Amino acid sequence: MPLGTVEKKSAPIEQEEQKKQKEQKNKRKLDKFQKFIIIYISIILLLNVIARLSSSACDFYANHIFWIASETYSRFSGIFPFSFGELLAAIGILILLVLVITSILLIFLRKKPKYKKFAFSYLKTTLVIALSVAMLYTLNCTILYGSSKMDFSNSTREFDIDTLEEVRNMVVNKCIELSEQMEREDDGTLIFNGNFDKSAAEALHGISNKFPRLKGYYPPTKELWCSYYMFELNTIGVYFPFSMEANYSKFVSDSYMPNVLAHEYAHLKGYIYEDEANFISFLACINSDDKAVEYSGYLSVLWYIDDDYSHSVPEERYNKQPQIPDIVNLDNNCYDQKTIQQLIKLQHENLDKYGEITDAIVDFSYDATDLYNDFVDYTPNYNEVSLLMMQYYNEYHSFNI
Repeated sequence: MPLGTVEKKSAPIEQEEQKKQKEQKNKRKLDKFQKFIIIYISIILLLNVIARLSSSACDFYANHIFWIASETYSRFSGIFPFSFGELLAAIGILILLVLVITSILLIFLRKKPKYKKFAFSYLKTTLVIALSVAMLYTLNCTILYGSSKMDFSNSTREFDIDTLEEVRNMVVNKCIELSEQMEREDDGTLIFNGNFDKSAAEALHGISNKFPRLKGYYPPTKELWCSYYMFELNTIGVYFPFSMEANYSKFVSDSYMPNVLAHEYAHLKGYIYEDEANFISFLACINSDDKAVEYSGYLSVLWYIDDDYSHSVPEERYNKQPQIPDIVNLDNNCYDQKTIQQLIKLQHENLDKYGEITDAIVDFSYDATDLYNDFVDYTPNYNEVSLLMMQYYNEYHSFNI
């Protein structure tokens, strides 16, 4: 070989080295992905630990940081004329279905390099999506459950049956008074001629001086396509943490709709506990200038306060108090009579066609909800709205803002 020349490597050797370099490069990429996943999981776990251990940190988050998501992400999801959260849920189910199929096929096609590469890429993508959903739930729900409960117990007055009776009778009398002012159909069904979204948002803005979190933007509420499924779950409204939306069942009666939307809006502003959202909804609606909205607010707490009182006094004492008339009991229903008949018909049709499937979905939903409630150390507390009402009434001697 002449002096000063360099022997070229043979093609097979050069290809082999390129292959090794490519494998090393891919290995480095995988290492970076693993580090990313570890960091992502660590952040989620850390936030959940903080949510369980530090209520003061959660309070700061709820009062000073959470509004950013409410003011930004909800504007994005509000662009869609349908429930963006419901769409995301459907996409999530589709992703899981494809994941199962992909994993099964991988058993048989693991020796196919192209399919193996696709399968692992899909698995990694699915993992990132799942962690992102967990992060959204953590930021928009779990941390809020770690915040301090609403409390108006600074008053020196003691709670007693007389106070409960006073508040209960006030609610009943207001329901009677307002029921006589409502516009109705021939069958007695209440008619609401206003804009539900606007009315609920205005009602909450009306008490925002006392509850600053309620200031700001309110996205349009969304009717759920799966409203019948929500009926099976005994749910008339839902706040989607992963889409920052307030959603409602299309079957909800006009008499309940204002307080249902105000309730879901309250969740959207960081009042995640059910009793607090109920109380906020009640207080906002009864201070509205719209009589129908005001009536809806009183109806929203009528059952709770009356049930608590009836179980706290002898029957003789209860019977001496103002009684709830039939027309108020008719209005105090999340479904009007026409809708109830429609739902009964749908229920029979679904039982005939999809009975076992529907039962399985409902059971799974209940189990998943219980599992989540156990995880965040939370117990549904709708009835505690009576306690908040008594605390507030003792503190301010009125429900007027």
